Amino acid sequence: MLQKLSVVLLAVISVFVVSQTATAQTAELTPEKQVVIVQTCVAAQTTLQKIQHNDAATRVNRGQSYETIVNRLMTPLNIRATSNEYNNSAPLLIGTTSKYQQALDSFKKDYENYDDAVSLALKTKCKDKPAVFYGYIEEARTQRQNVANDVATLTTLISDYRNNVQKLKTEVGQ
Repeated sequence: MLQKLSVVLLAVISVFVVSQTATAQTAELTPEKQVVIVQTCVAAQTTLQKIQHNDAATRVNRGQSYETIVNRLMTPLNIRATSNEYNNSAPLLIGTTSKYQQALDSFKKDYENYDDAVSLALKTKCKDKPAVFYGYIEEARTQRQNVANDVATLTTLISDYRNNVQKLKTEVGQ
């Protein structure tokens, strides 16, 4: 559902996008593109509301999962590895956990920025200010990509941590 709504929104917006550079305040748009925005902005805002609603639930679920991983799995294992003096593996686990926590903080911040940009686009009277509306949409796209990058980073770090757990397993078995 979320993917379908995203595709619809991107399709509506891409109708008038060629290679414009936009800011969160205003965007340079040709008169033709402004007309298209004015004609489609209500539908775009409706779609954007649905995306925002669905994204909020996804963000909460993902955020809780990420928090659970660090609080219930990584931190307790790091403490045990350190207290049992597994000096080869413990620093690797702790280092990966530190990077993971930083990536999690970045995910939270980037999601808030994304949600703020979407909210501003929804509050904008797009028929009166199509360039401003488009600028917020562009900012939301950028921030959404940042969130996607954060998710990829977190996924990589989870994999790295798993590899470090395998190293710990080998060290324990010695």
